[in-house]
Amino acid sequence: MYPSQADPAVPSFAEPIPNVTVAAGREVVLPCVVNNLGTYRVAWIHTDKHTLLTLHDRVITRNTRYSISHNSHRTWWLNIKDVDEFDKGEFMCQINTSPMMSQSGYLDVVVPPKIEEEHTSSDTEVREGGDVGMRCRASGSPSPKIKWRREDQKDIPAGLKLGSGMQGEYLNISKVSRLHMGAYLCIATNGVQPSVSKRIMLNVNFAPMIWIPNQLVGAPLDTEVVLDCGLESHPKSVTYWTREGGIMILSNAKYNSVLIDNGSYKSKMNLRIRNLMPEDYGAYTCVAKNSLGETEGTIKLYEIPRPTTTSSPAPQYTSKTSRTDGSQQTTSEKMLISTWKNSLVKDEIDSARKAELSTELLEKESTIGGIAAAAASDHEFRETGSERKESRRRLNKDHSSASSQLKNSSILQVYLCAGLYLLLPFLLR
Repeated sequence: MYPSQADPAVPSFAEPIPNVTVAAGREVVLPCVVNNLGTYRVAWIHTDKHTLLTLHDRVITRNTRYSISHNSHRTWWLNIKDVDEFDKGEFMCQINTSPMMSQSGYLDVVVPPKIEEEHTSSDTEVREGGDVGMRCRASGSPSPKIKWRREDQKDIPAGLKLGSGMQGEYLNISKVSRLHMGAYLCIATNGVQPSVSKRIMLNVNFAPMIWIPNQLVGAPLDTEVVLDCGLESHPKSVTYWTREGGIMILSNAKYNSVLIDNGSYKSKMNLRIRNLMPEDYGAYTCVAKNSLGETEGTIKLYEIPRPTTTSSPAPQYTSKTSRTDGSQQTTSEKMLISTWKNSLVKDEIDSARKAELSTELLEKESTIGGIAAAAASDHEFRETGSERKESRRRLNKDHSSASSQLKNSSILQVYLCAGLYLLLPFLLR
């Protein structure tokens, strides 16, 4: 039976002990407010562990993180430093009355998530076309949730087998391709800061593959050219260039071989050839080898005429300026095509001029002196410049002379006919 609360000589609790939630590693204070304590004593007990922590102003437990303080024997504070998950549970404030008086409060300890390395995958390798599974486990209070994403923010390609979206302890990918290669993050959250993550690198191994943007490359003599081969491989390949007959090309004053890394498994093989000579034209082969296989690609280098422009420096030719499908040409190739088109236009003009002259010749042959005029016109076509003008002037002069002679001859014939008509009666007598 509890003492009467109305009795001023009997202790009583003025306030309840609050329930408190605190993050692990922090400090917490639990208050116990008592009225009329008098000669009675206050004790703190961890109910779940059946442990006496303090008795009045003395600390009974050997745990140095616990301490007790009070305010004129009215408010008794239980202080816990560097709170641990082990501290979680019910705490009782007790007064040694008869019968005993007590009240309790609950301490909830939340723990930020922590990746359990021993149960989490490390960097993983898989052969292209196979299946792979990655695991990520985390501890904390409350229990953390696991979410997966790629470090480069790209969508994870098809082939996933996840229980709910991209969440879960396991990330399973079937029929892995090189597109799956990259860094994956498993992120553990439980509402307690900070969240944590683990970076897992997925490497996909496959034999090297070469693609050639341009199999035909043209460049003039005494210039330089760059040949390109695209490469995909993992692990990294050993690369080199060869000439016809399998002769390996070494970097020197003539050649410069460079491998440019464009990503986790992509790269580009460049071969620069300086001061092209006739013997430099022919087939060049780029070769790549790794532990899973080897491959090669061939580029044909051929000679094209040098551009006619002499004021500008000699151009550099690369395989990007010439394509086997004919969609692009080098500068010299464009000039050749332009020259070819101009030649066709000139031939058409000459053909049209010949037809015009042929018609003119037919017209002139119908007049007196036509044969001479036709010969003169044919000579006119062969001449150029001022000679052609002079020939035309002489032709017109000859034509005028012939016309004048024809006119005089016609007048004479008229006079003769008139005379004969007048003399005819006398001749008939």
